[in-house]
Amino acid sequence: MADIHYPPDFVTGLQMQWGTGFLSSGGPAEVAEILDTVDVSGKSVLDIGCGVGGPAMVIAKDLGAADVVGIDIEKYLIETAQNNVSAAGLDDRVSMKLVEEGPLPFPDERFDIVFSKDSLIHVPDKSALYKEVLRVLRPGGEFAASDWLRGDDAEDLDGYKEWRSLAVLDFRMQTPAETETEMRNAGLTGIRTNNRSDWYAGIVAQEVAMMRGDEWRESFVNAFGEEAYEKKLAVRIANGRAAACGGLQPTHLIGRK
Repeated sequence: MADIHYPPDFVTGLQMQWGTGFLSSGGPAEVAEILDTVDVSGKSVLDIGCGVGGPAMVIAKDLGAADVVGIDIEKYLIETAQNNVSAAGLDDRVSMKLVEEGPLPFPDERFDIVFSKDSLIHVPDKSALYKEVLRVLRPGGEFAASDWLRGDDAEDLDGYKEWRSLAVLDFRMQTPAETETEMRNAGLTGIRTNNRSDWYAGIVAQEVAMMRGDEWRESFVNAFGEEAYEKKLAVRIANGRAAACGGLQPTHLIGRK
């Protein structure tokens, strides 16, 4: 059984911050940005690390995918995602599947597009993952994701070190060069990366301002207490500093089979 990294209270707090269905920044607009150069309409899409379903719902409802399968390794996330999908009336096009760590439980050439938003940071063996992505993609299929990468000198940067000291999750991060090499070695072609650090630092500044506002603060404190609020705020501020100094590099990844 997978370790529990996203318990119910943690998930509730994240959705308070980023909206129903989302466990990271950007919402529907960032999902669309990741897929900006990919034709999704009428396609079959795999969402790796689907969380509580927000991105998969955007891909189906707003971007016109015919079939979206979201996978994750935590039962509570999949159950919550399925509830969100059902509430949105998207059961006919979006399904959620609980999986084990390791090879993807799908036949070769099953999907037109493999997508992931901000979850690959938890994957220890990136090389094996990219090979699986290639295997389940149809010829000409595309891989489009966002991942949390680190700068070459990240471990020497105070902003990055501060954030890592406060972060509660287990992260497996690579540099952009390491990521491109892994993707290329797996067999993906047409590889492109887009560093989103400047955008992200700005988003975090907006989020910190929201968190400091009386309405949001009161809601969170009432739900989780003052200590939890102070910890969450400190992590978010450090997160922005890590991106601003170049240590944390949220990056879009594009490749093709």
